[in-house]
Amino acid sequence: MLSRVAENLYWMSRYVERAENVARLLDVGFDLELDDATLDTDREPAPVEGVLNILGCRQAFQKRYGTGTADRDAVLRFLTFDRSNSLSVLAMVAAARENARGTQESVSSEVWSQINRLYLYLNGGKAQRRFEESPSRFYDGLKRACVLFAGLIDGTLPHNEVYHFLQVGRYLERAGQIARILTDRAHQLTPLALPGDRPLQLVHGTSLLRICSAHDAYLRTYQDQIDSEGIVQYLVLNADFPRSVRFAVERCALSLREISGADTDEYVSESERLLGRLSGELRYLEAGEIFARGLSTFLAELLETCDRVGREVHQAYFFT
Repeated sequence: MLSRVAENLYWMSRYVERAENVARLLDVGFDLELDDATLDTDREPAPVEGVLNILGCRQAFQKRYGTGTADRDAVLRFLTFDRSNSLSVLAMVAAARENARGTQESVSSEVWSQINRLYLYLNGGKAQRRFEESPSRFYDGLKRACVLFAGLIDGTLPHNEVYHFLQVGRYLERAGQIARILTDRAHQLTPLALPGDRPLQLVHGTSLLRICSAHDAYLRTYQDQIDSEGIVQYLVLNADFPRSVRFAVERCALSLREISGADTDEYVSESERLLGRLSGELRYLEAGEIFARGLSTFLAELLETCDRVGREVHQAYFFT
């Protein structure tokens, strides 16, 4: 496969995964601001404004809209429709579509049609009207459109190099996203200082699980025991939940092995070695060990590894 085609596939998948993540962050943040009176916005940013911190684009927002407290509607539009912001949903869908256009001969017509339809929708008046009528319904539709894109990849493509480059992009992006969200919320994932803090921790824990589309699955496993160790165990170390870090790392490592043709106990690139080492560590870790090491320290190391893997994948397969 040409390195240009492989790179387009990889980034197309990453961009769609990233767009879905932003839509989910904004959807949960918007609902929290409307429905929850227990939020303490004096101590930390409002949920929608806090998305700027998770994505690392507060400075870009302030350059465009000025400093001070961020207006909710301005943040929503900046992260959804603003073409000048490379982290907006529209900008990422446009980038994914551009990558898809260059690889139409490699993907199915259904995959191309889905990303093209989503791009045209976001550029039309219907999206604006739906956003103004009900942001929650609008973001729910965006999430479904991105999930449908991933489902069409799984359901309409043979599991060859094309498929595996798309998988590497999706799951590497997902692992990094979960790590960044947990990094932003690390100060909330601490042992309770006072019994009266329990209701607030439940609010924070529930919103974090919803952001990661893990709330229902988590409750089926832990019932109503929403606590810091359980959340970290589920979002970082669970082997079966498709949005956990461990699941994403293992799927990414599997696809890289399929691309390189390496055996299970071998590696032919630095990216495979890094993922194999990380996968082994996550397999045998417990949440208590992560907290003993320091949650923020662990997450910083995890993010650094994900970034290194991305650089090594580029060097091994896309560098020309």
